[in-house]
Amino acid sequence: EASFVAVLNATNDLNLTHAKNYMKWVIGYLVELEEILSTRIEGNLFQFRQMRQVYAHYTDKVQGLIDKVGKKKKGASSSLQDKLERNRLKLSGAEEAHNEFGTVLLAFMEEVTLRYFKDFIALLHMIIQLSINHSADVASVMKKFEETDAGLQRLCAEHGISIAGRLEELRPEARKLDKQAPMEE
Repeated sequence: EASFVAVLNATNDLNLTHAKNYMKWVIGYLVELEEILSTRIEGNLFQFRQMRQVYAHYTDKVQGLIDKVGKKKKGASSSLQDKLERNRLKLSGAEEAHNEFGTVLLAFMEEVTLRYFKDFIALLHMIIQLSINHSADVASVMKKFEETDAGLQRLCAEHGISIAGRLEELRPEARKLDKQAPMEE
């Protein structure tokens, strides 16, 4: 026969184990997911900012060369024209790389944002499995209360005590009606 305290202690132990498993699996999963996504997004944003700086640099440089060529009244020298063409090519390459990388980065961020449920299916599965296992474990421990309750019912029967308690007997209204009856001890 399991004592009341033993059953509660066993239940408490199960709750502590459940909390540790929840921290390990569920919170661990969330932390790892956040680290993976944050690292990828932050790394790509850093790379995108660098590409943006290169693109801005060549945009400014080409505009400056165009302004120089326009200021020359006799016509720009061939070296200045060559420099302008080289920088236009670099600007074109920087713009293309910037735009393509930006498109890929936005698609990834959209994937994370719009399709987050894919990442949370596994999380919900873990939570459900933990809850099912925990409930089954607690139920098996609580079943031991049946033995304790049977013992209490035997004790009541042996001593003529109501298993429902003595509240009705103890109410003042009940005592006024039956002043002759002594209180049971």
